[in-house]
This record gives sequence, structure tokens and C-alpha cells, in this order.
Amino acid sequence: MYPKLFLKLSYFLVLFLPLIVWSNRSISINASSKILEESVTQLAIQDVQNLLEKACNCSVKINDEKADIQLNLPLPQAPLFDKIQHQEKDQVPYFYYPSTHFQWSSKLKNEQIHLDLIGDSYEGIAAALYALLQEKLGFRFYHPRKTIIPEWTTWQLPNEWTWLVKERFVKRGFHLHTMHPIELTEALLDQDFPDGLAMVKEYIDWLARNGQNYFEFNLLNSVDINEWISYAQKMVEYGHQRGVIMGLDISLHMIQQKAFMLYKNPPASFKSKTKQVLNTLDLLAKADWDVYNIELSSTEYTAGNASRREKLQEVILSWARDNQTKIMGRAHVVKHGDAVLNYKGNQSDNQLDSERGVMIHTVMFYEIAEEKAPVYGNENLRHMLDLMDKEQTQRETWYFPESAYWVTFDNSVPMLLLPYLSARLNDILLMEQKGITGHLTFSSGWEWSYWLIDWSIARWSWDYGKKLNPTESLELIFEDKNAVNGVNEVLSLQNEYLKDQELMRYIVAQTVTDEVPKMFIREFHPRPRWRYKDLFRKANQVILDSLQNEAIEPLQQFYEANEKVLKKMWDISFDEKQQQALWEELQDGLRITGLRAKHRHHCLNAIVEHRKSKLEKRNSNHLKDLNKAANIRQQALKIVKNREAQYAYDIPLLTTQRVGHTAYHFGYLYPVSNLHFWEREEGQIQDNRWGFGYKSIWHVRRIIGLGK
Repeated sequence: MYPKLFLKLSYFLVLFLPLIVWSNRSISINASSKILEESVTQLAIQDVQNLLEKACNCSVKINDEKADIQLNLPLPQAPLFDKIQHQEKDQVPYFYYPSTHFQWSSKLKNEQIHLDLIGDSYEGIAAALYALLQEKLGFRFYHPRKTIIPEWTTWQLPNEWTWLVKERFVKRGFHLHTMHPIELTEALLDQDFPDGLAMVKEYIDWLARNGQNYFEFNLLNSVDINEWISYAQKMVEYGHQRGVIMGLDISLHMIQQKAFMLYKNPPASFKSKTKQVLNTLDLLAKADWDVYNIELSSTEYTAGNASRREKLQEVILSWARDNQTKIMGRAHVVKHGDAVLNYKGNQSDNQLDSERGVMIHTVMFYEIAEEKAPVYGNENLRHMLDLMDKEQTQRETWYFPESAYWVTFDNSVPMLLLPYLSARLNDILLMEQKGITGHLTFSSGWEWSYWLIDWSIARWSWDYGKKLNPTESLELIFEDKNAVNGVNEVLSLQNEYLKDQELMRYIVAQTVTDEVPKMFIREFHPRPRWRYKDLFRKANQVILDSLQNEAIEPLQQFYEANEKVLKKMWDISFDEKQQQALWEELQDGLRITGLRAKHRHHCLNAIVEHRKSKLEKRNSNHLKDLNKAANIRQQALKIVKNREAQYAYDIPLLTTQRVGHTAYHFGYLYPVSNLHFWEREEGQIQDNRWGFGYKSIWHVRRIIGLGK
């Protein structure tokens, strides 16, 4: 009897020994002097040390052999990422970044828990430390300015376990689209912006904490390049210290949205044009950029003189070889047959020297392989998938999707479109299957829970050995299954109504190119089958009935189904303040998306009633629905004002009219602050005004590059 009792007691003590020993409250990060001196690992270790101390309220030291928890870091064999090293991969040139696969193993030794890391590179060690914190120890690096730091008094993990983690993509990161006035646009482009460099470093830290190793943004012509370049040097230097490849998005001679040009007013001769391009590249090179993502066309819808352009491309590639940098370029979703101003020469931006990599771009919340994606004049985006398969055999190929589409589609309306989650996850898994080496996300702002999409994409660029689903990242924040299930229900509703039934055609705001004369019309986001002006003035009863069936009734159905789910979610709350704040932000985004559908329902009803009254030769009662739309807008405005008080960055920077570096003289959430597009739509019906200039916030000439 006693031996059995002794064995049981011994087993109990071994099982719970870490909880007892943990009262000593000590962790040690063990590393060689080489690891502690290299900036990539040095900065990561210092950051992790600080984060652990906040979580455990305990001693976290370096190389303390007496500590209860020992994190043992190996000396890696792979060289640090320094300069571009061109290598061959299946006969296709690509640029080098060390492997960052890693494995953690935990064992109990002499009453201490030892976590032993196996990793090939310094960059992998840094990624492994942050992954341990986020995926195993309760930290959540969900936003550049906001982190969930857990509070625990016991070690959170079992004594013995092994965890193998693989990167899905060698290069993985984010493009901040600073052609638009988003959170970091001014901080990146203005060397005198208050605390600008600190804001940029804060974002680079977020990338590093989430295992991302690539960062780029748009340089604009509005910068004083001679003054700015020394500021850029500091950004690039810090990025390199964090193990991040630093890229710059520029153009050969793109005229729209103040894109930075390698040459401006075209010189008289090819020789003088070449000189200007090389001089500009030499100036940019002072900041030591690793990658230049160069737009070769003048606009998204122009191909230009391809033969002349290719001669300049040869000059640029020769310069890149001499300066050990990588040239990339994006392939637009516009089909070449739809481009205008095609001149003699090669009309494809992608028939290029194999040393130039290509980024296969897709837009909005559509998957590259799905059947319906009615954007930029396309039925779907499968032509981009075909292009990817072709280009992958010729040059380094990355995937370049979006996590938001600011102009009149999602966060500028605003709407929280959850199908970005399912689309990006499905695409990531497809890209991994195809062996695509790079994944770059086109990011356009983080408010209204769009941080969730960027954060999810960053995590999904790694294989953490778990089964993924679109709302898996929310499971890390909210432990309540009902909360996550509710978000999943709304995601299913949005996929069903907004994508499958194509209600996005009716709840997006109209762009300038939707309302110009027909000869100039270009389609960007999904648009209705009929122009609103024609519905209001010319539609017959058959068209009005079709509108009723395919838009007005489904919009009401979506709103009611959305509200039903949100009512269940409303009863869920969290004791922890940060969790509760994030839950309320999600609810605000989902609620205002439903109200947007309801608002469009009433506006379309008003249009139909007005037109029917003309056909039936009676007085119109359309103002009744217009007043209902206005009431819905007022409900939505209350949500906006509540949400604005919670914005992570300076409210005037995001929401007011102001002159900045972009072609848009306001913050990216300015049209949200007063629900501009909603009010404009009511005014169009009220005043029977349908031209693109009606209550427009767009300075069209400046945006397309013809004005200041």
C-alpha cells in the first residue's frame, strides 16, 4: 500500500513541480555573445525579455543558469541577410533570405524546465522567440500600437513537448499604400513629422513580432527627396537591424496619385532620360534599399511604349546588378486588351528579363481562383492565376493581394468586410501549394477592425502545425466560443449575400468613373447593372422589378439576418478591458455594415418609387423612404463618433481635411467622419443630380496627375 501511495505522490510532485518552483519567478534566456551582439537577435531578445517581465512580474535574465525556466538559443549556421545575393532556384533567379524554420523542445531537467531551440539563422531565432510568446504564451501582437500582454503566475506550458514550425513563404510582409492618406503616410514621407520615425519603428517592430521580413511603401513626388533621403536611411537601418528586407515602391514615369518618378518631364533624348533615371537611383541608393518595386506604366490602364520602356528597363537592371539590389514589378488585374494607349512593342509588362521579379496583384476581397470577381472589367481573376503559373517558370514570383480597398469599397464607407479573411486564407494555402516564394499584402488602414485581416495574414504566412480557419486569429483573443461562432455566422452571411448574390454591386459607394459620361467609364469595383441616373429617370417596369428582386429585397434580408446574429453577440461581454474594447470594435464594424445595407435598401426603394410614380402618372411618395435612409444614417453616425474616440492614431490626422503628401487632402477616414457617401446618395435622389462632380470630395485632376 505505502509503495503505491509513494509512487502516486512522486508522480503528483513531478507533474506539478513547475507550479511550485515557479514561486521563485525566474526565467533565463541563454545565448552566446555572438547572438547577443547581432542586432537581429539582440533587439528581439531585449524585446522578449521586457515582454516576459511584464507578463510574469518576475525576473527575466540573460544566461542565468539558476533560473527556473531556461530558454536555450543555438548559434546558427546560416549567414545574416545583408545584401541581395542572387541565386538559382530551378534555373530562376531569386534573392536570398536565410531559412527561418525552427523547432522548440521542452524537457524537465534537474527541477528546471529547458526549452531548447533548433534554428538555422539569426532571423529564425528572432521569429522563434516571438512565435513562442504569441502562439504558446498568450501574447497577441495584433496591432502596431496595441498588444495583449497576459498576466500569469505559473508557467503556462507542459513540461515536455516539441513544436516544429515552418515558414510558408521565404519573403513575407506588407506594402503600406501611402498613395492614400493612411495612418503612416505622413510619418513615412515627411522627415519633419512629429515622432514620425518612432511611428515607423513601431510598425517595423510589429512586423518583426509577427515573423514578417519584408516592408515597402509608396514614395511620392511630393517629398523633398534631398531632405528626405537621410530620414529614409534611419528607417532602412532600423529595418535591417530587425531582419526586415526594405523595399520602395516607385515608378518609371507614373503620372497618377503623385507617384515618385525616376524621370519627370521626359528629356529630349533617350541618353538624357537614362542619365536622369540613373542619377535618381543613385540618390535613392544612399538609403541602402534592398528592393525597388518599379511601376513601368503611366497609369493602371495604360501600357505605354513598351519597346522604349524595355530599353530603360535594361539600364535599370544593369544598375541593380552593380548595386546588389532586386527589381520587382507588379502585374495589374487589368487585362492587356482593356488597356488604352498601347503603342508598338511588347504590350505585356511581364515579358521581362528573368532578373526582374513579378508581383501578381489581385484586388479587394476576391480570391484569385474563385468564379466571380466582377472588378476592373473582369469576370474573375483567374487570368492572374494563369499569369502566375507562366511567370513562375521564368522569374521570381510573389503573390500581392489586398487586405482593404480604401476608395469607396470598404473602410472609407465604412464597412467591415469579413470575406477578406476567408479569401486571403484560401489564397495563402493555394500559394503555398504552388510553391510561391513571396507573399506581400497591400494594406490600406487598420481601423474598423481591419487590423484583424493584416494580423491574420501575418500569422497565416507561417505553418504553426494547427488547422486553420478564417476566424482562427479571433480564437486567440476571445476564449468565448459563442463570440467566435457569432463572427463566423456573420462571415457566412457576408459571403452568401455580398459575394455570392453580389450585393456589393449596390452597397459600395460610386466612384468617379461610375458617374462620368459613358465614353469615359472604367469599372473598378463591382457596380450595379444599371446606372442610378437611368434608374431614376428612364427605367421601365421590367427593370424596376429586376432591381427589386436582385437588390432591394436581398438587402433587407441581409440586414435582418445580420441583426439577428448581432443581437446574440450583444449579450456577450468580457471582464478584461482590452478584450471588451476589441469586441465592441468588431460589433461596431459589423453593425454599421448591416446599416449600410439597410440604407441602400431605402435609397433604392426611393429611386423605384420615384420612377414608378412617373410611369403611373401619379404623385411620388419617395421622400418617405429617403427620410428613412436619413434616419439610418443618423444611427450609423452615432457608431462612427463612438468609434472615432477609440482610434489608435491622431484623430485629426485620420478624419479631417488637411494638406499632406498625397493627392487626397484629407485623412483616409474623413469620408467616414460624416458618412459622406451615404449623405451624398440621399442628395442625389433629393436633387436629381448624378454627375461625378456632385458633392465630390475628389480632386480629379490632381489624382490623375494633371493638376496640383
